[in-house]
Amino acid sequence: MAAIRTRKAITILLEMTKGEKAGQKIMATAIPIWDECGEIKRIVANIRDITEILYLKELLGKTQELNTIYAAELEYVRIQQMLNHSNVIARSQATRNILQMATQVAKVDSTVLVTGESGVGKEVIANTIHRLSPRSEGPLIKINCGSIPENLLETELFGYEPGAFTGARKQGKPGLFEMAQKGTLFLDEIGDITFNLQAKLLRALQDREIMRVGGLKPVAVDVRIIAATNKDLEEMVRQGSFRNDLFYRLNVVSIRIPPLRDRREDIPLLAIHFVEKINERYSLNKRLSPDVIDGFLMYPWPGNIRELENVTEQMIVMTEEDEVRTTQLPACIRNCIIPGTEGSRRLDRMPLKDAVEQTERQLLEQALRKHRSTRSVARALAVNQSTVVRKIQKYGLSSLCREMVDQTSRA
Repeated sequence: MAAIRTRKAITILLEMTKGEKAGQKIMATAIPIWDECGEIKRIVANIRDITEILYLKELLGKTQELNTIYAAELEYVRIQQMLNHSNVIARSQATRNILQMATQVAKVDSTVLVTGESGVGKEVIANTIHRLSPRSEGPLIKINCGSIPENLLETELFGYEPGAFTGARKQGKPGLFEMAQKGTLFLDEIGDITFNLQAKLLRALQDREIMRVGGLKPVAVDVRIIAATNKDLEEMVRQGSFRNDLFYRLNVVSIRIPPLRDRREDIPLLAIHFVEKINERYSLNKRLSPDVIDGFLMYPWPGNIRELENVTEQMIVMTEEDEVRTTQLPACIRNCIIPGTEGSRRLDRMPLKDAVEQTERQLLEQALRKHRSTRSVARALAVNQSTVVRKIQKYGLSSLCREMVDQTSRA
């Protein structure tokens, strides 16, 4: 009837809803046959059972979807196994975002610029990118550009030919670019290299070849570059102390690591990780008291993760008891966090943002211990419940919140 109404061939899909064939799917095609006068003489109908075809199509789609899911899960497991063998501690959302960027950029060969304060873990991120990259079987060569004089740094990076200068080896020496062939070259403190050497480094990055000191022929190199700095390279470009063309060549993918004070949720896990590492190194069995962890959470850590590791090791090795208590905290930390000590008078010497955050966290923790629910805490502090929840996440108090809830439930 549809073909008669429309006067053209038509195809429709049908599904049987009753009888023995309920659920059967049918594709029906009707083709008009015309007589000499242009009138429809008859309709030729072709009816096909396509139930199995549609089932197989649906099954194929589900199989392809499962394959995609399984491939993603296998990749995730592979990445997690690699991360578990590194020193990456990721509890805060900020650190998880950094790891996500690192795992994503590791799949390609783009140059990466890692920035952040001294001690935040830039080298750890470089290690992670290399371990997860297709170049992981190749070497990872590292150099601190700020610790080597300019004339020596050039020979370290590019190597030299025999007899290139007085004291040079007779057989010459390959540079770090050549040593990192098929692998990764990590240039730490890239902001400290001189303007003259910046130009030579730029040519190496652009041309994918280097010229040894005293050499006459360029040497092709296949190297992935990861650079790191604790300086503001954009400001250095504006001041003219860093080449803008080199900056843009390095800043293909930028990963900024926030300071430890901005990702306090990582502090307890980092501290526990360092304790385990130190115990293993010195055959000890020490632990940190909860009060020490609380003190760590309130301290601003200007030296970031490096300072946290050094402080933890100092406390572990200098304590005779199995449990390290707050009396073993360095004076700079005790003075900053313990009420009634010099720390209460030092708030005026802290950055305003750190002082506000420290006070806010203490008030929130005290309110949680007293009121035991985010709704009650919100009423006590005269803020919205959503604000309380957000601050709990910001200051890494989720475990304390769950503990208070559990205690209330048991009571």
